Amino acid sequence: MHLTIIMNKKILSLAVLLCCTLVMNAQKLTTIVNYVTGNGNADQNIIYYQPGRLLTWDNFIGNPVEGNDAVALTNAGFGIKLAFRRVENISQLLINVNCNFSKKDSWVRKGNNTPYILNHEQKHFDIAYIHTLLFIQKLKAATLTNGNYAAVIETIYNEAATEMGAMQNQYDAETSNSRLAEEQQLWDKKVSDQLVLIMKK
Repeated sequence: MHLTIIMNKKILSLAVLLCCTLVMNAQKLTTIVNYVTGNGNADQNIIYYQPGRLLTWDNFIGNPVEGNDAVALTNAGFGIKLAFRRVENISQLLINVNCNFSKKDSWVRKGNNTPYILNHEQKHFDIAYIHTLLFIQKLKAATLTNGNYAAVIETIYNEAATEMGAMQNQYDAETSNSRLAEEQQLWDKKVSDQLVLIMKK
């Protein structure tokens, strides 16, 4: 079996509530949502999704999980970091979103590091990116206020993570974890088409 889905839920840091006093004292709250390709730290374990940059087998450095009959596993998801900035009497909520791949939590069993399997794994990372961009769209469309921003963002995050997980599972189910070559080709096109579409928005 070639199962490749582990949800990598990064922190939606509710510690940001400590900044609530600053926000409550402001008359207005504006929101800025950015896609970022890093978190400011030199974390060599994490790869941030950048269009055109493909995974290689060298990125899969984790140890295969005993008892798991998958031949490879990709750990990918999206993360979010919140911060506040005050400009005069206006508080800005900065939302930085990333799509990430954990090298130490992703692995391949010996003898299975083929280009075909790598393509299947790359599509898992691509699907994570598609849902990262959908998550960003929902954040930009949301009405965030001083009183509701934490709850609304958490709800949107959970919904996006659930939708991503559903697509990842559907992908593995319909391709029989990459074993059905014709279905894999269909999914290759489906994912590529969705990437093109979502990046135009």
